[in-house]
Amino acid sequence: MPQVLVQLIDQCHASEVNLQAIARIANKDTAICAKLLQLVNSAFIGARKAFTNLEQAVVYLGVDTVRNLAVSVSVQQVFRRVETNGLLSIDRFWHHSCLAALLSRKIAEHVGYPDPSEAYLAGLLHDIGKLLLWMAFPGTYAPLLLKGVRCHSGRLAFLEEEKLRINHCEAGAWLCEQWCLPALLADAIRYHHHPVEDVARALPLTRITALADLLAHGDSTDRECLETAGRYFNLQPAQVGQLYENLEEQLAQIADGLGIHIAKSAKTSHDREPESEESHKETTLGLIHRIRNITQLNGVLANLLQAENKEQIAAAAEQGLKILFNEDACLLLLWNKATRRLHCLTSADNKLARETAGLSFSLDRHDQSLPGQAMESLAPLFLFPGKGSEQTRPTLLDAQLLRLLGTEGMAVVPMNHREQRLGLLVVGLHKQSPLAAGGPVPPLCLLAAQTAIALYLDQVQAAQAEQIVIERLRSAGLVARKVAHEINNPLATLRNYLHIITGKCRDGEALGDELTIIDHELERISSLTLRLEKLADEEMPPHFEHVDLHSHIKELIALYKGSLPAGNQISLSYIPWETPLILDTDSGFLRQILTNLIDNALEALGTKGEIIVRSERHLDTILISVTDNGPGVDPTLQDDLFTAGASTKDGRHAGLGLAIGQQLAQRLGGALNCLSRRGRTVFTLALPA
Repeated sequence: MPQVLVQLIDQCHASEVNLQAIARIANKDTAICAKLLQLVNSAFIGARKAFTNLEQAVVYLGVDTVRNLAVSVSVQQVFRRVETNGLLSIDRFWHHSCLAALLSRKIAEHVGYPDPSEAYLAGLLHDIGKLLLWMAFPGTYAPLLLKGVRCHSGRLAFLEEEKLRINHCEAGAWLCEQWCLPALLADAIRYHHHPVEDVARALPLTRITALADLLAHGDSTDRECLETAGRYFNLQPAQVGQLYENLEEQLAQIADGLGIHIAKSAKTSHDREPESEESHKETTLGLIHRIRNITQLNGVLANLLQAENKEQIAAAAEQGLKILFNEDACLLLLWNKATRRLHCLTSADNKLARETAGLSFSLDRHDQSLPGQAMESLAPLFLFPGKGSEQTRPTLLDAQLLRLLGTEGMAVVPMNHREQRLGLLVVGLHKQSPLAAGGPVPPLCLLAAQTAIALYLDQVQAAQAEQIVIERLRSAGLVARKVAHEINNPLATLRNYLHIITGKCRDGEALGDELTIIDHELERISSLTLRLEKLADEEMPPHFEHVDLHSHIKELIALYKGSLPAGNQISLSYIPWETPLILDTDSGFLRQILTNLIDNALEALGTKGEIIVRSERHLDTILISVTDNGPGVDPTLQDDLFTAGASTKDGRHAGLGLAIGQQLAQRLGGALNCLSRRGRTVFTLALPA
């Protein structure tokens, strides 16, 4: 049905898609309804349950799938003609199908059938076999339609069986089975022309469908209808009369919505309606225009999505306007929210490129202009000065834009995406333009919307690129801070030892051990400064070697003991594991981790307290712990203790030491954790043995 396809395509391309509205439109058309249910119940979709409710099917499939199906069916209708001789009235076919669907739902509701939507669908599809036979055997089927005067009597089904070896009931049921619709629904279609005695013993859905078809051909006074209703569901004449209440009004609403002209005298689907032929031609022509626009628009949208910058986006939009509407006087006005100004953008090939270079204006100053009103209303606006009495007087800016475009009128269409105003698409219009007469506005709005999406994506990509630069600079700064933090520790040790050396030189004592320690610290500083050459490559691989853990820690403890200020009451000791511990690790990384842990403990204690370093072996893991009896870690920092920036040192440090320690431990294949309470804090380094 072309009318349904036109409405369905327009609704699917609306700026605000309403799935319920889409389902209501699709529900009017037997073929579309069937195709949607066929698709949702197919193995390709793989739904876990069978769908008979069209609204649920539309929600499950989504608007994109429904739109694609509608366009596909439209293409078939537009480009694949079926030769007919006019004996089958498509209007009457839809009329009867919709009438049977409405009656089926009313009967189902009246008798308490659990799924009225399924009954509606069975009524809508009950005669779909006629279309199948008409398309398969157009020459042979036409004479049968002339003989089969009243379908409900089963006369047509008998003639079909005799001539074609299949009737429209069986054909419709077979089609539903091919579409994987429920078996009971297919049976309802298969048996709706069976004798009353047989149908009376059938399941409820078959009785509902058969009775609806019978009532659709009769009225509330028809004796056969009343007897059959009583036989199938014990319905009294008054109850049958209730089924017809408001039925014509509902049908009239459907007919008006679809543009179907129904003659009241027509009773069968093969009664001809010559007065509706012109309507069919107009609707089909409209469908052809929509399919053409969609086909052309698909290529335009692909170009927009492939655009890499604003200039290419402008070029794609200009090309789309030329292809779709044969308009080449156009420009984009990009919105700057911070300055509340609109800035002109065109491609280099635009004939207005030179004149519009640097063009911008304030929206506050020109809020009454057409661009200002379009930005405020978020709706497309058109201007043709002097055309019609309802035209408002253009502002000075509007007049200047018209002279710039060189056209009699213009359209200004907002470009919005995700509640963000990206700007305006301004198109110059000549009097003969289809848009001048209120022509295909939806494709123009769709082009503006897709241009807005391309501009939005360009903004997102630019913001992401800027953020990457910021993050890289931030990372480089963090690396530099880490290196500076690590260099500061041996420098502090060297300063302490310079004081010790000064005293020993004054007293004439030997300096061998102190000079060895100073040499080690200088070597450590040299190693750290090399990292400044690789700020962009922070993940320097560890250098694994055999390390005697006891000797390594004892040397470190001796270094700290020698550097403690005079009068300091801090006890620093090492409790080694009972057997030697040799492990493969990076001695520099290990020393850096332990130095950070001991430094933290010293700062937590102040001038008095106890620090104990222990080493242990548990199966394949070596544990090195640093314990102090200080005030403990602030509970609010426990979760972020190993994150750069978390610090318990009153803002005097950036909280880098533990973050560095955790990173180095992970690169050694281990981990660093903390248990703390007031009076006892234990940091434990776990390394593979």
